[in-house]
Amino acid sequence: MSKDYKILQIGIDNWAHHYEIPENMDWYYFCPNSPLALRKMMEMDNITNFHAILVEDGQHIRDLMPFVHHIEPYTLLYSQDFQTTDLGILDCLKKRCAQAVDFSDPQQLLNDLSTSLFGGGYGDKLFPSTIQIHPSFDGSISYQGFEHVTLEGNFSDTFSQVAYWRYNTMVSENAPIELWLEYEKKGDCEFRLVIRKLWAGSVDDFFEEEIYNEADLQQAIVVDSKEANFYITVSIEARGKGKIQLGNLHQRWSRKQFGKFVLGGNILHDESRDEINYFFHPGDFKPPLAVYFAGFRPAEGFEGYFMMKNLGCPFLLFSDPRLEGGAFYLGSEELENKIKETIQYYLDYLGLTSKDLILSGLSMGTFPSLYYGAAFEPSAVIVGKPLANIGTIAKRGRLDAPGVFNTSFDILRHQTGGVGYQHMDDLDRRFWDMFKKADFKQTTFGLSYMKDEDMDSNAYDQLVEHLCYTGAKILSKGTAGRHNDDTDTNVAWFLHFYHIILESDFRRGVQ
Repeated sequence: MSKDYKILQIGIDNWAHHYEIPENMDWYYFCPNSPLALRKMMEMDNITNFHAILVEDGQHIRDLMPFVHHIEPYTLLYSQDFQTTDLGILDCLKKRCAQAVDFSDPQQLLNDLSTSLFGGGYGDKLFPSTIQIHPSFDGSISYQGFEHVTLEGNFSDTFSQVAYWRYNTMVSENAPIELWLEYEKKGDCEFRLVIRKLWAGSVDDFFEEEIYNEADLQQAIVVDSKEANFYITVSIEARGKGKIQLGNLHQRWSRKQFGKFVLGGNILHDESRDEINYFFHPGDFKPPLAVYFAGFRPAEGFEGYFMMKNLGCPFLLFSDPRLEGGAFYLGSEELENKIKETIQYYLDYLGLTSKDLILSGLSMGTFPSLYYGAAFEPSAVIVGKPLANIGTIAKRGRLDAPGVFNTSFDILRHQTGGVGYQHMDDLDRRFWDMFKKADFKQTTFGLSYMKDEDMDSNAYDQLVEHLCYTGAKILSKGTAGRHNDDTDTNVAWFLHFYHIILESDFRRGVQ
């Protein structure tokens, strides 16, 4: 019977003779220098690719050269101690985004892989509104929407509970999770995060307690799975005097050291613990690099993977997990610089320039496509349901479009520190000051907009009015409806613009 994961090992010694192979793995072992036998086995067993390929000695990667196009990105694992000047091997490692890992403890590596190769991925968050404050805390308490809850006062001389999350979190059998807490702290106080575990079906039978201090929280907390399902409760203990702000508690299926959300996925952080997720796929390693910014989504992870993969070219996915479902990819100078540095890193990785770059997104993802497009002046910017004036969206939410996008008030406060009209104007100006500095003479804009846009009703007209004087080429198509109407038609035009630009600028036919 076929098991969950097909694992290939190439090396001198078969690990199956020395280590316990997890039950969910089909184990395939081949000696070095036997590519013909490997090819025959793949044909007989109808195997197109493996979930993971383990190569202790990187020199043996040469055996995989005939099958390089069958190696999925990030599934080729080799020893972190391996070094070579062999250009063929280096090219394979680069084009397949191979991962250098620690081979010193093979059993631990196998155990980690057994829980990390699952399909899909999932993440969500516990909002500040789900935080309960301990009755004994007599300081000030302030809830700020989806942003944070602030506790200020005297927390006592010894660590004692001040807050806890109302809902427990399930850790399923063989499915570890990761936790990441957004927080800020001021004053002469300390806090720590406490996790208590109880078996599923139990009421109060805690079998384990883990305590994480502030130094431990610099990395995501990995809660390992057990032989059965269990729940965790999370609380905050503090001491001293000061102010503590507690934001979202993010919880995700863990892939251990092999990636965030998906194999090879990663996360950018700034000093305020704000996050932006990203994932790079090498495609066929030919231009362009297509960047896609996900729209507003309360669930965490990546959006548009198969849509972008079907284009055939290298692509880079971004998602914004902050607040309820994103904060428009704006943030501190540190965070914005890291987004730009990530895009530039993969341009360099591919040997490309900004003239080989396409920035794209839908809805909330249109804002960063335009905003960071001003920094890169790319070959093309392709957007569906464009939004440019975040402050205006919040302003309209008071009287003109109440209830259309209430999270805009949280975003306004998160980005400016206030919710007044001046803050709204400042946030709008933040976009236009950047956008109007750019030279778009060599850039094509594909704008798929809604004719009855109710979130940022002037965005399309303002963009076209400005771009008409820059020399930019504009492709546009309007769809009847409001912002959240007829997404299928809007996305169809978004993809149509993609195919036009891929064919005209990069000589790529429709995939």
